[in-house]
Amino acid sequence: MNTARDAARSLGAAEDEAAQFPAETDVMDGSSSSKVTVEYYDPSGVFPLLSEQLISRLPLRNLHWKSPTRPLRSIDSLHVDLVPSKDTPIPAASVSASVLQPGLSSADDLQRTNSGQGHGSASSTAPSSEFSRVPTKERRHQIPGLRQTPYLKVYLLRCDDPETYKASSRKLLREWVREHTPPSQSSTSSSTQENHDAFEWIILHVVLPNTVAASQPRGSGAANTNAGASTEKSSGSSRWTRGSSTLFEKIRADFNISSKTAPDRIAQVRLQKDAVPPHMLPSGSASVGSPFSESLQEQNNAWNDVITKFKTLILLSFDLRVSQYEEDIREKDSQRALPGWNFCTFFILKEGLARGFESVGLVEDALVGYDELSVGLDSVIRDQAGEISQNQGGSFLQYTEELQQQISALQGESGNTADEDKIVSHHLGIGDKPINSAKKSYRDLILSNNISVFDFRCYIFSRQMSLLLRLGNAHSSRSELTAKLHVRPSTSVAQRSVDDSSVGTKSSHIPDSTEDLISLAELCHRALIFVTSAARLLSNDVKAGVNSKSLSTPEALIDNFVSSWTFAAAQQILDETSTLSLPASKYLKDAGTGSSGKMRSFGGHDQELKVNLPEPKTMIHPTRSSSLSHRRTSLVDPPYAQTPPSGQVVYDHGRFEDRPPVRQEAPPLSGISGLQDLAANRAKLYIVQRRVLEHVGKRCGWAIGWAAIASAQAAPNESFSEVDLDAPTDTDTQREEEQDETQRTVLPTLGLCEAALIAASSSVEQFRALYERLSDLSVKHYMAAGQSKSAESILGDLAALKFELGDYAAAAMYFHRMAPLFAENRWNYVETTMLKMYAQCLKKLNRKDEYVRTLLDLLAKSAAERKTIRLARASLQGTSIAERIERSKTSGWLDDDKVDTAGFLTELIDYSNRLPYDVTVPMSKYFGDITVEPYVRHYDDKDGFQLRLQFRHLLEDDIVIQKARVRLISAVSGHSKEIWLESENAMNLRRGMARTWLNSNINTCGPYVVDRILIEASKIIFLHEPFTKAEAPTPLGITMSVSAASLRVAKKSRVLCFPRMEAFQAKLSLSHYIHIDQPRSIEIQCSSGWNDILKGEVRLRSASAGLRLRTARSTLVSGETTLNEESRAGSIDFSHMPNNTIAVFRVPYDLENVLSELVIKLEIEYFTEKGQFQFFSSSTIPIDLPLDVNVHDHFKGEALFSRFNIKTATNSPLEVLDVNLEGSDLYTVQSHRKLATPMYVFQKQPVSITYRISTKTASAKGLPRTSQGPNQSPSLALTVDYRCLSEDVVTRAEAIFAAAIEGSPLHRLGRLLVPSFLDRLKQRILPSQSENITLLDRVNLGAFDGMPWNDCVESLPHVIREDTRTWLRKWHENHPFITLTNSDQQEPKGSSRPFRRIVITVSIPRTHIVHTASLTLLHQPTLPRHSPPIAAVGKMLMAELRIKHTRRWGTPESLKSAAGLADANAPIDFVYDVEANTEVWLVAGQRRMHFSAREDETEDCGDGTDAVAGGGAGGWGWNGGGAVV
Repeated sequence: MNTARDAARSLGAAEDEAAQFPAETDVMDGSSSSKVTVEYYDPSGVFPLLSEQLISRLPLRNLHWKSPTRPLRSIDSLHVDLVPSKDTPIPAASVSASVLQPGLSSADDLQRTNSGQGHGSASSTAPSSEFSRVPTKERRHQIPGLRQTPYLKVYLLRCDDPETYKASSRKLLREWVREHTPPSQSSTSSSTQENHDAFEWIILHVVLPNTVAASQPRGSGAANTNAGASTEKSSGSSRWTRGSSTLFEKIRADFNISSKTAPDRIAQVRLQKDAVPPHMLPSGSASVGSPFSESLQEQNNAWNDVITKFKTLILLSFDLRVSQYEEDIREKDSQRALPGWNFCTFFILKEGLARGFESVGLVEDALVGYDELSVGLDSVIRDQAGEISQNQGGSFLQYTEELQQQISALQGESGNTADEDKIVSHHLGIGDKPINSAKKSYRDLILSNNISVFDFRCYIFSRQMSLLLRLGNAHSSRSELTAKLHVRPSTSVAQRSVDDSSVGTKSSHIPDSTEDLISLAELCHRALIFVTSAARLLSNDVKAGVNSKSLSTPEALIDNFVSSWTFAAAQQILDETSTLSLPASKYLKDAGTGSSGKMRSFGGHDQELKVNLPEPKTMIHPTRSSSLSHRRTSLVDPPYAQTPPSGQVVYDHGRFEDRPPVRQEAPPLSGISGLQDLAANRAKLYIVQRRVLEHVGKRCGWAIGWAAIASAQAAPNESFSEVDLDAPTDTDTQREEEQDETQRTVLPTLGLCEAALIAASSSVEQFRALYERLSDLSVKHYMAAGQSKSAESILGDLAALKFELGDYAAAAMYFHRMAPLFAENRWNYVETTMLKMYAQCLKKLNRKDEYVRTLLDLLAKSAAERKTIRLARASLQGTSIAERIERSKTSGWLDDDKVDTAGFLTELIDYSNRLPYDVTVPMSKYFGDITVEPYVRHYDDKDGFQLRLQFRHLLEDDIVIQKARVRLISAVSGHSKEIWLESENAMNLRRGMARTWLNSNINTCGPYVVDRILIEASKIIFLHEPFTKAEAPTPLGITMSVSAASLRVAKKSRVLCFPRMEAFQAKLSLSHYIHIDQPRSIEIQCSSGWNDILKGEVRLRSASAGLRLRTARSTLVSGETTLNEESRAGSIDFSHMPNNTIAVFRVPYDLENVLSELVIKLEIEYFTEKGQFQFFSSSTIPIDLPLDVNVHDHFKGEALFSRFNIKTATNSPLEVLDVNLEGSDLYTVQSHRKLATPMYVFQKQPVSITYRISTKTASAKGLPRTSQGPNQSPSLALTVDYRCLSEDVVTRAEAIFAAAIEGSPLHRLGRLLVPSFLDRLKQRILPSQSENITLLDRVNLGAFDGMPWNDCVESLPHVIREDTRTWLRKWHENHPFITLTNSDQQEPKGSSRPFRRIVITVSIPRTHIVHTASLTLLHQPTLPRHSPPIAAVGKMLMAELRIKHTRRWGTPESLKSAAGLADANAPIDFVYDVEANTEVWLVAGQRRMHFSAREDETEDCGDGTDAVAGGGAGGWGWNGGGAVV
């Protein structure tokens, strides 16, 4: 079958295949046919008539085999090879035609003579000279498994009538059955060993039309007319049955075994008339009656019965064979320890079982068998390697003779260097498929114990590979099956069998995804192990042969030969496992596999491996293929070569990239099981090939990739001097010289016998091209496998290759992706080398932005290495001198971070001038020990302060820094003003510690944090942020303020800013004068200090919602300055403010919301002769009034008495200095005498003041009433002068403490210590001593430790820190309390105690009518003055009721409207009621009365009203209609 298989590889040669294919092959070839053999005996030549129907129902499907020692096995499909027996008289020219082209019905294709065919006689067929064989009997081989024998033998019987059956056919059948009785049915003792070739037999009765047999039904009974009845044996008939039975029943009765367990071996099929050639039909006189007609369903049932019997009998044969093999294997295995046991014989026996499994499609079981044999071979080799049992299991050849012949042939070409000689050496080599079980007769070599270990392993792996390819449904396995099924593409569509074309089956629609990638991945994994181990075996094999023959073979030849075999073996595996499911795997489809349908896997899988032939149209018009899809242009890059999402080229080739490049999305890989494993293992095979190529290139003197880069960089740096501790002898030197001379004379390519390696070794360009192709394929496979790190490591090699070739664009693309990978994995030396090469590429490509950033990365590496050295030195401070010396010796060669960047920093600074924008980089990557001293230094003659910046320059180059800047941000929440400090002049920066002073013209107070440090060198800006902001931007992109937690972390970077005492100062406060009915205002008090201000600008910014500052209406309250009228909106401009003067500006404001306090940010920019300066602060001003005023009104006839209650609205007491209610044109106010001393108002002790308000004389006559409008309400103004005790105490304490500071050595720290003292006074002392301070006029300050001065003192430089602490402690000891008196001893000179004034509008209430009622007791005795009248209980009292009426407290118009009067002076009627407590008073007289009154009338009512007082106290009263009491 080897010839047929080799011919089938080229399907275009199928026409010649029929003549070359042998009708029989006894011994199994090197590769199993993957199908069972069914032998048929056709003495009548009817096989061509039924072959089309039979083959159309093949392969056999759904076979289920159950062995007692194995679980149930399901065989989805089983191919059947129908071969004629040796006794079948078939012409030699028609063998292949009848087998390969089933279904031919023409008489020309059946060249046979049959004189007795009209009578149905098979015996009349005589053999002719055209027959190619004579029936012979061949002896079975002594080793089981070496023959391919049929599982089933079929006798094709043509018997047309019972007479012929009785006369000749029955005798022929008995002879055939007797001769072909299987061993399992034989009673001889020697039959048990024949079960290795066990088979079953079946008689197939072929009924031709127009015969007697065709006119008979299948059974004699009516029920038996059903075709389905033929599937069961006739239980009522026997071998001696007599009667009117049919011919089919007679055959069954004669040859079926009557046992219940025996299978039915008789079947019948009927042919249609159009399927039989005319010359084979009986003559007209021989026709008997009308033929028995069968329906289409009955015909299908008959054929199904044949197929069922085929499956049953084949499985019976297979089961017998397996049982026999297993029994023999157990027996041989049990004899393993006995002397003479031979592994090769055992191997052939067990392989027969494995091939049996393979023949029926149980590929997994076959693979297990070969795996066990591989393990057994390892065990035998391991045992033979020992000293005790070297010959146990048989002996193997020490070397392979064929390999020695190849080595000799290759060595003979050592003198030829022409190209044609290299081509010849390829033909002398290993070929395209070094792993091939058909390469030589391995089984014969094994059987004869004439095989080497290398060949043995190659054969086992080749068989494992073929099985795994079948399991994986690989394209190569499908091509092999195509050849073995003998399919002819030239056959018409109608003539192709269903088995071959998959018409009407599920397999015709199977896509490429039916490949089992798990099996292919397993094959690649095994190949990796095999190729590496077999290469060592090959090398040892060749060397052993060379040594045994005492040949002088160069070592290079052997290495090149092994490299060629390794490369070819890996390439073979890659070709075999290529699949369209893996995008990186490409292979060209030939004609045999170029169809739309795909194959299914073999046994054990759900779908069947099928062979699909191209349609005739496809063969006539070949499919066009294009290489454009496989060619990468400059516009399309592979996914791994694209710019990552985090990177973008901003500026390239002199232009800006305003939009990011369009990213190419890689096609997503489907979730196919095993895809990633297959891709990973294939990538490793490509890596093996690449290593082989590198080894070959090294022999040729070609370094590639990182090896070339490393050698180029190591050559100038190597300065080693060899020290010979043991001087070599003259013999050793002579031997080394001889070896060197031999190596120089041997060609580096001698021994290469693989086409790709030969081509690669022809030139360095071919070598690099192959290296690049292998690297690219491995990267693609690793990417498909999801192993990005492995892929990126290979990309580094590609980058080095592209750099070496001068393809800077491609090299830069690879370097851009690879550098971060090596940085993450701490490959510092590799990363640095890569960055240098990357920078060179970018400079060549004029990619300025990326070139600058790459140089920055290189410099960062160098700076980091120097930081590490400094840390290492710092760690040695506490160690001994010996340990320091030891570490210094090893630090050099162990230092993988050493980077030489001399000149890079200068190149960076100079090259950055070409960029159109600034590049900002982290400063901490390039400099060390970056700090800002947190101590301010003031100028001696102007406002502002300085801070000192220091950092360590780590790099080699000296550069010039144009500017250094530091930004401070407020550490107090809500203060967003920044302070920038800058250096004045450029700075020449040298290696080492650098220090510089930064200047600021800002004048402010408060804690600040160093937020940013910037150093500008050309267009490179080094930025350092001492602490990281913990807040992330909000979804709207708004960055939140720095949290307190972050500020605590930045405590070391905190700077407490304060100006000198002589500097400019400004304060914000609420205006001391407040009029309730007028807009309120704030006051800005500016102190010029030592500044002679030429001009200035005050800017106010509201930080409270709803606050509007009316700066356009601002006024100058006091001060020697000029307020400019033409000020900009939101600012106040002033000019000419002399030194040591104070100016107060008043700015009105409006509120849209009710607020308790105002937050205002003040910025003042002022100019002096020494420059421009700024002052800014943020103030919180409480606007809630500290006092409440309530009024209670009491009306009398001619006057209104108003009582004003003044109380505090806070916890702080008030000091009321004066209260005044001023009169008006309408009213006269009479008050108590003026306050001589202040009155104190506490929270529970308010102050009350009463005023008498009366109308003036002219008003009493009605003048005011007529002059007032209907909506007018006359009002008065209440003025209150007061001091809030907390403010007063703070003001007086500030003056006292400031005077003490100014006269001390700490006068320069006054603006720091005084605010700190006042803050602590407000927070810790005043809240708990407010009432005691008011009563005792003194403030208890407590001890120094009770005042938290530490934060303030710690912010000072170390030089003055202790002096400040000592002075403060001493001052607290001398001033435990402060007395708040007006004596000159306590109050500092020039201090003032300002007070606040509030003006409250008091409205006079209006009422229409006022009645004043009075009771006068009559007939009372005369009593002393101021003595109350005395009355006895139960005695009657006489009283007179007098009611006075007035309308002066209202307007006439409102009275007329309310009372409905035509005239305001008209009388009005009223009613009064006298009411008294009936339990106390007994009232007599008129208690209710109507009366009428005019303006200023008095009505005397109730004369003689009596009242008697009972027990107890009580009162009585009256109600007047419309009157006000």
